[in-house]
Amino acid sequence: MSVYGIISEFNPFHNGHRYLFDAARRDGAQAIVCVMSGNAVQRGELSVTDKYRRAQMALLCGADLVLELPYPWCASGAESFARAGVHIVSEFADTLFFGSECADIAELRAAAQICAKDSFAEEYKEKLVGNSGSAQTYFDLLRQKTGREYLSNDILGIEYIKAAMQLGKDMAFSTVKREGGAYLADEVCGGDIQSATAIRKLIQGGKIEEVSRFMPEQSFSVLKQAVSDGAVSDQGRIENAIKLFFRLSNPEDLAEIAELDAGLAARICNEARECPGELIEALKTKRYTDARLRRALLSALCGVKKSDLARMPEYVNLLGANCVGRELLSKRRKDTGIAVLAKAADIPSTELSARQAELSERLDSIFTLSLGTPGSASEMIKKGPIII
Repeated sequence: MSVYGIISEFNPFHNGHRYLFDAARRDGAQAIVCVMSGNAVQRGELSVTDKYRRAQMALLCGADLVLELPYPWCASGAESFARAGVHIVSEFADTLFFGSECADIAELRAAAQICAKDSFAEEYKEKLVGNSGSAQTYFDLLRQKTGREYLSNDILGIEYIKAAMQLGKDMAFSTVKREGGAYLADEVCGGDIQSATAIRKLIQGGKIEEVSRFMPEQSFSVLKQAVSDGAVSDQGRIENAIKLFFRLSNPEDLAEIAELDAGLAARICNEARECPGELIEALKTKRYTDARLRRALLSALCGVKKSDLARMPEYVNLLGANCVGRELLSKRRKDTGIAVLAKAADIPSTELSARQAELSERLDSIFTLSLGTPGSASEMIKKGPIII
């Protein structure tokens, strides 16, 4: 069986994701395994609705098996996001499939080989001075080395291939040209494939029916039920909790927190004490992207340390499966190097697994407070995989 893996967020599952699934099937996929972000995403934001509902969307639209890309890796920078995703997906799939702007695997592989060199990493660190942001510095250096401009999904593809090289994973890679609205476009443009950012903006604005033409019928139905259940998140609902945390914190105590350095920690604490409005707006500079700032805030609130991101996940949660996915899981889980759990009681009795569970539970308890109808801190632990 030809098994394709897709590292994803499905935040929410829209027509662009259906296009990706269809392209994977045309490319030869007989089964699709998705490694999907939990209740936070790479931009440091809480997911629009919970991981089980988003897994249900994916299963109804063609996925066979959905595993969680756990926190904190799901809400980290491109490198650690990609490493954790590849670490998991390589245990269950033979080919990693993704969308990219250039749609040329040979070109992305060549760029990954450049990025994997120690000399590239050293030069990148040297250039991280002044006011240029880390993401832009990376893009500029890569353009200098390759002679071409790479966009956001190209960069993720490069990081996937680089991660496989560094982790010693023997995987095939395949890509399809990304279609529709630009990755971070926050306004609807022409066509029925829009960016997830634009779709989320419509959802947060209460324009649910407008979203229907940008999502498959099956996933839109799940979204509508989430709205009805008060199960859609709003980042604004945890804004005061974030401010309070930093108002009560000393910058020196945040030295080990992921995505933070001494200067940024001090600045956030100062702004949190003085800022009456949205903290992100007060913190914006050329040096730090919104995504970097949001990841830093969430990491601090959850207590994520740099050392937490330096290792790989100890286990993954099974979010959902159909009959094909269950058969695949049954065949492969015996030979994998990572535990797949259907319930919290199965968490391995190791120190690192306990730490992973602790961070995941912290995020989930914050996530449930962000919902239209807030839930208990243990709400996510009580949920089980979606089986169809």
